[in-house]
Amino acid sequence: MRILNDEIREKIEEFIHIHHINAVGFVSPAIRREIQLMKVLQIGLKINLPVINILKIGGIIPVPQKSLSKLVERISNADNTFMLRGNQSFKRLLLIDDAVGSGSTLNQIAAKIKKSGVAEHITGVAIVGSFKEFDVITDV
Repeated sequence: MRILNDEIREKIEEFIHIHHINAVGFVSPAIRREIQLMKVLQIGLKINLPVINILKIGGIIPVPQKSLSKLVERISNADNTFMLRGNQSFKRLLLIDDAVGSGSTLNQIAAKIKKSGVAEHITGVAIVGSFKEFDVITDV
């Protein structure tokens, strides 16, 4: 995991500097794992900015985005299972996710951030993604 952090740290730092980012948010994972990639990124990137708290909520069995094949399902799932905690306010926020398939998670979380007044401008970035219009990612 250290290699991953080392590979992307400089690019993230440069992006933050160029775009005057003053806060970050890390998308919470849907699946419990022994090692959570997003937590490894958050610690390993060592971004010296405030971090907004994005929580993944859900029922007894959380539904990961990668298991949904229809765009409308992904939008609904992202809209209904992520929430923000805190009342901070920032000008420019960088939203970081491990993977993007349809973009639903980043879009729905960004909409919640804007609606709640947490940030005026939000830019989303993912570590991996698809070059196709829409792709169901089966492994991360």
